[in-house]
Amino acid sequence: MRRQANDRFGAVIFDMDGVLLDSEPLHFAALNDMLAPEGVTVRPEENQHLLGTTVEDTFRWIMDRFALPEPVETYKRRYDERILERLKGDLQPSAGLIAVLDHLTHLGMPLAVASSSNRAWVEATLRSLNIRERFRVVVSGEDVERGKPDPEIYLAAAKLLGVNPDVCLVFEDAPTGIQSAKRAGMKVVALRTPYTKTLRLEVMADTVIDSFKEFHIDAFSSMRDPVRD
Repeated sequence: MRRQANDRFGAVIFDMDGVLLDSEPLHFAALNDMLAPEGVTVRPEENQHLLGTTVEDTFRWIMDRFALPEPVETYKRRYDERILERLKGDLQPSAGLIAVLDHLTHLGMPLAVASSSNRAWVEATLRSLNIRERFRVVVSGEDVERGKPDPEIYLAAAKLLGVNPDVCLVFEDAPTGIQSAKRAGMKVVALRTPYTKTLRLEVMADTVIDSFKEFHIDAFSSMRDPVRD
């Protein structure tokens, strides 16, 4: 039974990449490994614009950017193989994540993952982190028609959890994900990462943290509305 201090929230939803773990170096390396035979490279500043997007949107950008000679499905298959190899390795959760999951589980808070990644990647990641059983609901980019920043993925997660969107608290790291959750009517905690440290996340999210070690749900019972320009 949840304690009174947390009656404001009915569920907590986590993005995966950049939130549950620092997976961006893994994806960035796999992407450039896949592109290496074509003699092209995605630059770090270009990769920043791909954070939080679906695989379809990522490859749409790649094909337009580099005019690659092979069919898009060829590159998707190569990328998928390289990602899964890395995701089956020894992955490390974000600092402080396990303590937060322990606390939310103790409170009886329903938990979900809403990730733009393919379901196979999400499941492999959660298993490698040994946290799959923590989440009642997992929604992947393959389960929705419109990717972030459209709110569909977060609305789907709330529906599967059996709660209204306005009682959901979301952890996100990328602007597209923050926009998605806010458009779904949810409160958002933005986790600042090395890849988003120069972005003004505070104008989009309800609050910003640099680590899960800074978070305690009882302190978020009266989160402000975000300040906008």
